[in-house]
Amino acid sequence: MDEEVSPQLDRAFESTLDEASGKVGFVTIIGRPNVGKSTFLNKVLRYHLTAVSTRPNTTRKKWLGILSDERSQIIFADTPGVHESRNKMHEAMARTIETCIDENDMVLCICDASREFGDEDRTVAEIVAKANKPVILAINKVDAATKGQIRDMRKAYSDIIGESGVFEISSLVGTRTDDLLDAIRAQLPEGPFLFPSDQLADVIERDIAEEIIREAANELLYQEIPQSLTVKIDTWNENEKKIKIAATLFVERKPQKLIVIGEKGSMVSSIIKSAREKLRVDLDKFIDVKLNVKVAPDWQNKKSFLRDYGIVDTKKS
Repeated sequence: MDEEVSPQLDRAFESTLDEASGKVGFVTIIGRPNVGKSTFLNKVLRYHLTAVSTRPNTTRKKWLGILSDERSQIIFADTPGVHESRNKMHEAMARTIETCIDENDMVLCICDASREFGDEDRTVAEIVAKANKPVILAINKVDAATKGQIRDMRKAYSDIIGESGVFEISSLVGTRTDDLLDAIRAQLPEGPFLFPSDQLADVIERDIAEEIIREAANELLYQEIPQSLTVKIDTWNENEKKIKIAATLFVERKPQKLIVIGEKGSMVSSIIKSAREKLRVDLDKFIDVKLNVKVAPDWQNKKSFLRDYGIVDTKKS
């Protein structure tokens, strides 16, 4: 029986491969912190894959977002914001960016037209100029910038990067993102799809949930705790209607723990409520979140902590 069935399975498999092909490639998203890289990726995927916050360095490691249609599969790598390294976590983030650019097919450089061109922008442009890869420049937040700001930012980047495709976009509202995607597709090689067409990411729901809980905490603690918290999920129990999540939020000092908990638990309750609402939208189930707060002194400078908890990509450390 196996000999009779196998040829049919082989033909079906070959047919599937033939259908699942087109313009396929990996695209590194690069930019200074808070230019809208994660917002862009969430917008085009129509899914809350990466944490979005007004706080710098919200993205700490590489995430793959997979955008598939009938004619293409674009695999986006959302990298941490380019900035000066101040600790072991920042150094690992910088290595992630370098490795990602080196390994991928092309670079999508995103800048923020509503801010002045600064040292971090210059560093980004210089990295892109040295990449020796096809580059597209996306001037983001044009809905919040003047024509003069857009013109100045375009010139400042182009003077360093050189000739490249340039698109003036708004990741938040989706202005010209479709045109940008078409330009990316045009520069990708032909080949078979590398992921199933319905797969949106290379991470599991637990990873995404960690990002969303951290985002909720960042939004509520923006002024009080700069860059000192991270989240890990301890247990995940799921049935058809409900997901029960127990997670730990780590901070670096005891006073920060008191801030996160808040008076009579008010702050941690607000974080849980916000995270639960965000997760319910993505996971389409009732969400129960329990959040424990612990102190891990100077965790951003401890390679073992960063590695064991998967906070950043430390394989090249």
